Amino acid sequence: MILVHPDGQRIFVGKRCVQPQPDWWFIGGRIFPGETPIECGQRLLRREIGLTIESHRFQPICAQSFVFNMRQQEPVEHGTADVQLCYRVQLQSEEEVNKVKMDPEEYTDGCWKTYNEVLDGRFHPALKYAVRCLLASQALDKMVECEERTSKNGEECNSGSDDAELAKLAREFLKRRRDVDEMMPAEAGDYEVDSKELNYQAPVTSRY
Repeated sequence: MILVHPDGQRIFVGKRCVQPQPDWWFIGGRIFPGETPIECGQRLLRREIGLTIESHRFQPICAQSFVFNMRQQEPVEHGTADVQLCYRVQLQSEEEVNKVKMDPEEYTDGCWKTYNEVLDGRFHPALKYAVRCLLASQALDKMVECEERTSKNGEECNSGSDDAELAKLAREFLKRRRDVDEMMPAEAGDYEVDSKELNYQAPVTSRY
């Protein structure tokens, strides 16, 4: 899950202490048989950070697959292949932010990062891709909000200022979509997991 701060400018990442990604990651984990993706997300948010989130607050953002060259189970060199479904969860108040409590069995740290801090920093490419998709989704939301504001009783308003604003938002959305497309198809580049605590070091390949 991509937790978005109430200010709309930051997302939450946790420093995991378990394989196969003992590094910065979104809140999440494996899905159980019979669970829907959203039910899985609700369970993991409760267990890993202590938040109870209603199902209607989950917005799908993207899907990804990636291969880790190592895993915890023997034989470790066989690695593991995973599929990730990313949902946006917008926190609504500072009260919700203050309720976030990390599970020490899963995380050693957690913090809020700006979008650019993730895009420009040393983070798994799957996180960077998800942030780009999130920004494109937010740009599309702004377009929809603008169109709804400029409609009255089902009839469009044709003022020049309304059209100019909508055109500006459309250009922003197209820019964000191009940012996403630049990573498709993509691989991990020079990123690799490196955890001295777990004696774990492995390259990672991502596909979107």
